[in-house]
Amino acid sequence: MVDIAHLQKQLANATEQINTSCNNSEINQMVENIITQSTQAEFASVWMYDATQLIRERNNEIKKISMKSKEGLLYKCFATKQAAIYNYITSEKGYVAAIDNPDEIKIKSKIMIPLLMSGKFVGIITAYASVRKIKNFGNDDLEILKAISPFVTDAINRMRINNGKDVVVDRREKKSKDSGQRRRKDDVSENLNQFEERHSETKNAQEILDYTANIVHDIRTPANGLMGFLEILEEQIKDERLKEYIGHAKSSASLINDLTTSILDGFSSKRDTSVTGVSIVNTRNFFSEIAEVFSANMYKKEIQYNIFIDPSLPKEIEIDSMKMKRVLMNLLSNAVKFTPVNGTIEFSLRYKKKEKKLHLFVKDSGIGIAKENQADIFKAFKQAEENTKDIYGGTGLGLAICAKYVSEMGGKLLIDSEIDKGSTFYFDMPIQCYKEIPIFEPLENNEIKIGMLLTKKNAFVANHIARYLVKLGMHINDINAVSSLGNLSKNITHLIVFENKLDNEVLSFVAFNKIKLLIVEENFLALNENDYANAVVVSQYAYLGKSLYSFASVERAPKVLIVEDDTISIALLKTMLMDEYCTIDTAGSGEQGLELLTKSLENNQPYDIVYSDQNMGKLSGTQMLKEYYELEKAQGLEPLASVCISGDHGDKVKLDGFKYFASKPFKKQEIISIFLDTIKQKRSK
Repeated sequence: MVDIAHLQKQLANATEQINTSCNNSEINQMVENIITQSTQAEFASVWMYDATQLIRERNNEIKKISMKSKEGLLYKCFATKQAAIYNYITSEKGYVAAIDNPDEIKIKSKIMIPLLMSGKFVGIITAYASVRKIKNFGNDDLEILKAISPFVTDAINRMRINNGKDVVVDRREKKSKDSGQRRRKDDVSENLNQFEERHSETKNAQEILDYTANIVHDIRTPANGLMGFLEILEEQIKDERLKEYIGHAKSSASLINDLTTSILDGFSSKRDTSVTGVSIVNTRNFFSEIAEVFSANMYKKEIQYNIFIDPSLPKEIEIDSMKMKRVLMNLLSNAVKFTPVNGTIEFSLRYKKKEKKLHLFVKDSGIGIAKENQADIFKAFKQAEENTKDIYGGTGLGLAICAKYVSEMGGKLLIDSEIDKGSTFYFDMPIQCYKEIPIFEPLENNEIKIGMLLTKKNAFVANHIARYLVKLGMHINDINAVSSLGNLSKNITHLIVFENKLDNEVLSFVAFNKIKLLIVEENFLALNENDYANAVVVSQYAYLGKSLYSFASVERAPKVLIVEDDTISIALLKTMLMDEYCTIDTAGSGEQGLELLTKSLENNQPYDIVYSDQNMGKLSGTQMLKEYYELEKAQGLEPLASVCISGDHGDKVKLDGFKYFASKPFKKQEIISIFLDTIKQKRSK
């Protein structure tokens, strides 16, 4: 920061000396010294304009640059009469070394300020630096040079007098010879005082930003620690549903990290933190993970919660994932906050295929918002009622951020609300999708008959389940909801039972009649899946689409086995296959792989496809397959499809037993293509 008081003293002393000096090189030296000191630049030049050229008098030598050629960045400053900063000047379009670097130094950066008086061009100030003393010029340098420009103009006028030239006259000058100079001296003083005041305000603002940045950093630190503990838990826990919820918790911790990083990046670069993050996402996984983050909160508050993701949505879409995540988490967080105990909340995502748009809404049965207040809630720091903050907390920023982000994504956030009846926040958003492959293909079997065993309190969730099944392709007449086992239709093939209606009679009934069972858990994590090995267990607070599709589908989900001693490759393959309708098991060696393959035969549930490495310690991929094929042959079974994932496929004789070959690094399209071809062939037989 420039010491303004000291600079003003320097200017006053220099002015006195310049007014009595007849040596232009001496005047030039004094002015250049003040420019370099005030900007901390390595060099400076004062160019005096005369007719069609710029003149610099330094060390009793005169340098002239013609403006007739209309070349160089110096000419651009002359022609446009606009200041400019070039921190990599030699890379700038229009740079001409002879004009823009007349001193022939290893120049890196330069700043230029045109000097004008009463609209007339007087000259140009330049400050610059070489690669030996790197200096990146900024707005502060620009402002300080503009502030002292009246002083430099007076210095140029003095040099013109010494050369016997006419001076450029300030229109504000009166008859007295030096009144214009005194006025410009006052201008310089006022300019510097204003600069100091603005810089002080900027410094205060920067201190606030630094303080905020430190707090944000301190938020991120425990979030990173939380992620580590969650990963340890995930490794130790075997229960798949618990692992799923841990995955949601990891997503939340990751979001905190992403948001805080975005904020810190914004502070660092002094720009808007809302960075566009357009990416291709898996529709089902992306939106279900966001919605299920709030499942535990819903249960604790005894709120009935429905998550609906249209099965006809494309599997993958391109959106700004960070902004979308923030919007939905804000809307859902508000819904939980303002919905009373025993209320209802619905998160819904539908696909408008013709328009290529998503329709999203969050609907609650909360306190509602009066019509006259609805326009204000999208303004920053505004809340629906004056006492909202006292009762519910919050700052009033959430909805303003949501409205801004939705607008930036091409939509408009709207509201339908009524006091004491609840609110619905909704918007349509255009999407980019490259393949119109839906999340789930419609169910085609007409022989499915589903019964639902429930009580009156389960109606909200039961209606949600029925709507899902119809959207998946079932007819509403094939769904029979009853309150007692005796009222079930005789021809049901599938039974959905709520936790409060589950008992030994129900379990005996489905076992005796060979009916497929799905249990809806009402109390969070109250049921152990291992106690109901032949049933599908789902939480009513979770996303149900995938479980319902698997439950209602007559065809068994294809079984996939990955045998690989590299855990990273296993994780990558699982990620690539996770969107397909299948179950995946893994083994870390050929021995473990053979054990799982053998058990699958014993349980009459053989694998459909195995992705296996070739080189795995004691038992190679081909040896494992050879032993397994002998077992298959003995039972007269169709051979499973085998995919070699070693990457080295040169010796096909050595890799005898493998039907397909996937090269490394893995390509998702290749892995999926092999999977789909294999399943298609199996179903056609």
